[in-house]
Amino acid sequence: MKITNTFSVAGRCSETGALGVVVTSSSPSVGARCPWAKQGVGAILTQNVTDPRLANIGLTVLEHGLGAQNALQAMKESTPFPEYRQLAIVDAEGNSAVFTGKKALGVHGEFRDHNVASIGNLLSDPSIPEKMGRKFLDTEGLPFTERLILAIEKGFQMGGELDQERSIGLLIYKDDSFPYVDLRVDYSDNPLEDLKKLWEIYGPQAEDYRIRAVTPEAAPSYGVLGDQ
Repeated sequence: MKITNTFSVAGRCSETGALGVVVTSSSPSVGARCPWAKQGVGAILTQNVTDPRLANIGLTVLEHGLGAQNALQAMKESTPFPEYRQLAIVDAEGNSAVFTGKKALGVHGEFRDHNVASIGNLLSDPSIPEKMGRKFLDTEGLPFTERLILAIEKGFQMGGELDQERSIGLLIYKDDSFPYVDLRVDYSDNPLEDLKKLWEIYGPQAEDYRIRAVTPEAAPSYGVLGDQ
């Protein structure tokens, strides 16, 4: 059985209230399992020996206004195997919480501050989560998506995982019940660079897709065949 490594960042934009998560792993399709968020509620990461079901529990607690620490406690208490889990939460007010179980894989680390929480396991350097979190905080004022990408890039620059990263996921909620950004690279030799290229393509169009959903009569034409 292949043991996989993961490092990630959850964040909140203090200016807009946007919530987002970015995560990378040596396993395929990490974006399908580990990053979760909900508009006006919070952002959650569940990883290590991943149980995606815990995210729904955490988000439900956050929806009741009980905050990051209570959501974290509920997630831990709802699983018979908390020692295998690694969790991070940022709620809609910017409160954060992190947890690393006693059976977390390899070298691991965690960091939290207002508006950010970051975690990692099987790391080449235990300070990677802190450096990623501080990178996110230090780039306040830049576009939110760029801040998350720069934060995860810091982890790559520091050596990242013991194994080669293969997949990456970026999920952001802004003002709507659907994601503003949901980009995934499911398997690649260079997932970070592929994600950057995807954002270069999708970023200039992201707001147009939102407008098409909310006020389609005001949406711009894409100039495709059959487009009115």
